[in-house]
Amino acid sequence: MSLSGSRLPRWAGMIFALALTGCGSGPASPGGGGGGGTGYASFAWYIFDIEDTAYTTALTCAEVGASTVVVTLTNQATGAVYTQNPANCVNGQISTASVPTGGYYVGVDLYGDPTIYGNSTTLLDSFDLADASGTALVYPISSGLNDFRAGYATCIVQSFTVGWTFISGSALNVCGAVGAPYVDLVFPVAGSTTGVTSPFNCTAGQGTSYAIPYTSASPLQWQLFLVSSAGTDLQELNGSAPLPTNSNVNLGTQRFSF
Repeated sequence: MSLSGSRLPRWAGMIFALALTGCGSGPASPGGGGGGGTGYASFAWYIFDIEDTAYTTALTCAEVGASTVVVTLTNQATGAVYTQNPANCVNGQISTASVPTGGYYVGVDLYGDPTIYGNSTTLLDSFDLADASGTALVYPISSGLNDFRAGYATCIVQSFTVGWTFISGSALNVCGAVGAPYVDLVFPVAGSTTGVTSPFNCTAGQGTSYAIPYTSASPLQWQLFLVSSAGTDLQELNGSAPLPTNSNVNLGTQRFSF
């Protein structure tokens, strides 16, 4: 199960946060553990669209452009921080290294795929696991394995949604007539010189982009390209849009002049 409620973002710029209304989950106990020795823990995660408030349809890492997940354990009593090695997002879970037994706060960072975002530092979501009231959960780690995967971490990502149409006819007819099988939506991210390109099937008439990282500037700039089979840009539409905190950025239906 997953506990509903707020998570605790661990980064500044919350007006541009991707996960203001998300949730974290897991069994919790004040203090917990202790008594010497070491133990380790298993955690799991799922990724959801920011508009899926019921968290019913998980997204794949490929759909949002996610690459790795980093879990951080902070000892409640000593403040010692144990940052785990990055785990492959598609694994959906991690077993930590051994740590001293005791109670731990748990942080989760979801990073973008460097081949999509142009760098290895793009942070798509970052939060501490918390209960419904926003109070940080304490995970008791005792000797041996401590399995917390049933209370999975809920990563929330935000994207552009866009539709397109053609002045001269249907997408199915025009895309074939002008030799344009693709429509590309491009938006900038920090650290990338080329921007992030989300490719769509031209005849689909709509699409949802990769996740917008929280470092995006406001207002967000975007470009929509009609692309030929040879990769040539046949027409470009562009503009800007504000970044809402509780929904995807809806660009509406854009019109190509073909």
